[in-house]
Amino acid sequence: MFDAPTFLSHILAVDSAVTNQDKGSSLESLSRYLFNCIDGIEVREVNINAPSEEVDLLLWNAKTTQVFEPWDNLISIECKNWSRPAGATLIDSFAAKIRMKHLTTGIFVAANGVTGDFVNGNNEERGAVYRLHEHLTRDGIRIVVVRMDDLRALSNINDFLEIIKDRYCKIYMHRVF
Repeated sequence: MFDAPTFLSHILAVDSAVTNQDKGSSLESLSRYLFNCIDGIEVREVNINAPSEEVDLLLWNAKTTQVFEPWDNLISIECKNWSRPAGATLIDSFAAKIRMKHLTTGIFVAANGVTGDFVNGNNEERGAVYRLHEHLTRDGIRIVVVRMDDLRALSNINDFLEIIKDRYCKIYMHRVF
């Protein structure tokens, strides 16, 4: 169940993290907390370190929440608490992890979003935004991006579900945010 004081303590931990390890673990902890607050979603694995890949969170989706009905039963979550937007290479790597597991859905929690401006037709700055759409059209891989600004604005778990639903719909319209 979503608890505002607990949620705010997670936000504070992310915002005050100094080392790279603390930045990463605090964002993963916040993400784990939020997903565990959603009915029918259960964080099953955390920090899976296989020889060829790392998975931050792996969710079990019982498909009891409407927003997650079209999603896979297993959902990969990648967390990047960087001071700059994540680039196309990271999106490609995350999409490859999803593809290797024969999945089609994932959530990329990037503190400062992703690079690119494909939405506005700027062919010079396609970046990660373009790659998100390319993975959808080429392989059917749907990746939703959530930023820290989105998370800071939450007042309850329904706000989080609304962001996920909105972003899921927008990837079909060449948009990310």
